[in-house]
Amino acid sequence: MDIDSTVRGMCIDEYFSYHLYRSLAGKSFVGKNLRETLLKASEDEYRHYLFWRSIVGECSSSISMFKMFIYTVMFYLFGLTALLKILEAKERSAKAIYKEIAKLKHELKEEIEKMILDEEKHEKEFLSSIDEGRVRYIGAITLGISDALIELTGIYTGSLGAFENTLSAGLTGLLAGIAASISMGIASYTQAKNEGRANPGLAAIYTLIAYISVALLLATPYFIINNLMKAFIAMVVIALAIVSYLTFYVAILHNRSYIKEFGETAIMIFGVSILLYILGSTLGKILGIKPAD
Repeated sequence: MDIDSTVRGMCIDEYFSYHLYRSLAGKSFVGKNLRETLLKASEDEYRHYLFWRSIVGECSSSISMFKMFIYTVMFYLFGLTALLKILEAKERSAKAIYKEIAKLKHELKEEIEKMILDEEKHEKEFLSSIDEGRVRYIGAITLGISDALIELTGIYTGSLGAFENTLSAGLTGLLAGIAASISMGIASYTQAKNEGRANPGLAAIYTLIAYISVALLLATPYFIINNLMKAFIAMVVIALAIVSYLTFYVAILHNRSYIKEFGETAIMIFGVSILLYILGSTLGKILGIKPAD
């Protein structure tokens, strides 16, 4: 370990964390308890920064505005809970580096041990201070999105073999999506009620909104692109983007492998799609919707 560059890196990182926590605390929909936790954490990080600065000199000018932008975008895309899970991992990483520095710099051991306690406190307080609706109902949201992706990509894939124009395919998928979203909402309500969850009505709403959102996104290419194959390709890109978003979010929340989650979901979607394409082509020829080759 290059101790000098590592210590300077920690100085920069603590100054960045100070600004990041203060920025998060200033968000309008952050609750009072979490705002206080974030502000206390920012004070701790600033104190750590001052300690490292006394050793390595000024480092505040090295703060990465691009890095701040990335964290802000993640906040709006994935919500506060997911971002705090990422920061929790960041705190664990900092704690491990502190322990390595303490072994090499015995004269800093006492102060470093105090900072390690601070990082451990941040880990515990972050996730115990939040109560985000999308996290409490992540099961309902995942149910709506996953079911919509599998069913609707299958329908649109089948439309390649059953329809001649994008409008017919788009309307079929959209109407099927709206009908299915209502059905899934009712199913989610019944499931939540039987399991004794806090608010089955909210579970139903989250499932319904998630399903309809996916249905609208997947249908959009078919109403703006006239070529059936091009519309299908655009739909597949949108579906993969949704899968990527959902699996990344779930992987962060539950400490799972993103690649594994993405792969499993993508395989299910394309497996169903291939089967329905074969079925759609066969039925299209049998019913005379599409001419036989």
